[in-house]
Amino acid sequence: MLRVVRQVRFDPNTGDSLDLVLFVNGVPTATAELKNRYTGQTVDDAIRQYREDRPGSNLTLGRRAFVHFALDAELAYMTTRLEGKKTRFLPFNQGSGGAGQPGGAGNPGSPTGGHPTEYVWRNVWERDSWMELIEKFVFVEHPDADDKGKRARATVIFPRFHQWDVVRSCSAHARVHGSGHSYLIQHSAGSGKSKEIAWLAHDLSTLHGDDRKPVFDKVIVITDRQVLD
Repeated sequence: MLRVVRQVRFDPNTGDSLDLVLFVNGVPTATAELKNRYTGQTVDDAIRQYREDRPGSNLTLGRRAFVHFALDAELAYMTTRLEGKKTRFLPFNQGSGGAGQPGGAGNPGSPTGGHPTEYVWRNVWERDSWMELIEKFVFVEHPDADDKGKRARATVIFPRFHQWDVVRSCSAHARVHGSGHSYLIQHSAGSGKSKEIAWLAHDLSTLHGDDRKPVFDKVIVITDRQVLD
């Protein structure tokens, strides 16, 4: 059972609440703080709120929900770890470059005339999409030990929008049109190419068509990325 609940009180002592919490079978999976520029607040205020007023030691925020979204009408950001002022938020935007145009930050205008960030709740948080995202994308990364045998803290990995979108787009095309097609995916440095390659390889390895037959017999990855395991 999937539910979106407003104004969830996460601290019984202070009564502080979250704008939105996404539950799956009663378990909080994501939280969101929503801001409105028309009331003088932006996504920066949502990020500040998480950094200053949303402690990672809280059971709901730090141990159950695996991603936290900061949103206003134009921009979207997310994080998987709340560490006070050190909390690092990553963009969860589509990019503003149109077809044939150089990519830019932010989001294009909404095709429906609504808010530019409506793709978050209409597409990403949509019931089937959210369940697929949890099943196929979210995982816990355990770093290798260093020379002294120490390991860094395990990290919850949640895809950025462009990673989630490109994997789904390639798989959807291959599912309908079959194998034998070429795709060019361009990325900037530090945009998460290694994890995207892994997500796509795993997805294609289990991809089936409408006839319930595998689309690909085998997936082979040729790369010079030594971290790709």
